[in-house]
Amino acid sequence: MTLAIGVATMNSRRDSLPGDIPLAIEKATTNPEIYIRYNTAEDNLGVTGSYQELYEESHEDILAFLHDDVLIHEHGWDERVLQEFDDPQIAIAGFGGALVHGTSDLYKTPFRIEQLIRQQYRSHADDAEVHGERFEGACDVAVVDAFALIIRRSFLLRLPGFTWIPHYASFFCADYALCAMARRFGYRIRMVGVRCHHRGGSTLKERGEGTAKIITSMAAYELSHRWFADEFRDVMPCQIDRHYNR
Repeated sequence: MTLAIGVATMNSRRDSLPGDIPLAIEKATTNPEIYIRYNTAEDNLGVTGSYQELYEESHEDILAFLHDDVLIHEHGWDERVLQEFDDPQIAIAGFGGALVHGTSDLYKTPFRIEQLIRQQYRSHADDAEVHGERFEGACDVAVVDAFALIIRRSFLLRLPGFTWIPHYASFFCADYALCAMARRFGYRIRMVGVRCHHRGGSTLKERGEGTAKIITSMAAYELSHRWFADEFRDVMPCQIDRHYNR
């Protein structure tokens, strides 16, 4: 299998790789291809629009969509990831994931966004304990976090790509939706405890007017979560046995 790294960035400099991506390349051992979407305030495709373009440009079997503010500390992280995809039932992997997505009263009481909370979150990030528990191995999860969203191309071909995700859900719920769709199709999702750190706060965010301000607005936040809850009633809520590990 072949691996590509896809990055959507607001960094306008095209003479070098954006953000912390050079470290990801330095720590990789399989020579992954790199695809970059340079967004600007005037030409911002958003998360899923950018990923769709990167998906269409690439041809590798496994696509690692990384935020440009992810520090990867672990040598050979790409080999660990590719090993997970040796199992054809794995559609998505990530560096942080939750065993539980959604509360038990979801769809039983009037909808509240808090009912879509992730619980029992695991990662091997520098600040893992701040967000949940530290986990260095690999395990099945209900959902992975978008800062490292690694997807099998053949799964994306079935969807197709990212085009079915509403624009207003691009920033807040794309990771939720992709993982829910994987579960709907009978695939599994893996969290891989790669030693890393997500700085947070830079990828695709634009601090003035324009597209980014719209897709990161409170209105988009509320609309995207309600869309997700309505769309994925068949696979939500989801809970993975915490003791399951291949």
